[in-house]
Amino acid sequence: MQSIDELAHVITELDPSDQQALLDKVAQLNIQRAPNNGADKRVEIMREAMGDELFVADLREVMEDFRHADSEETPA
Repeated sequence: MQSIDELAHVITELDPSDQQALLDKVAQLNIQRAPNNGADKRVEIMREAMGDELFVADLREVMEDFRHADSEETPA
């Protein structure tokens, strides 16, 4: 395997579009290899909560409470 320095040198010799394509591919591979850190479990918990009538009623109430704030524009 090449050293990091050798690899970096080769990458800098690529066209900018090829460099970007390589970075995008590396990012995609990193996401695929990364553990989901419990994301699947959190999604399952949210699905279960959506079946809970009291939770959904509370959520609607909170959404209504914040409706006015959500409609305000953020100052520039």
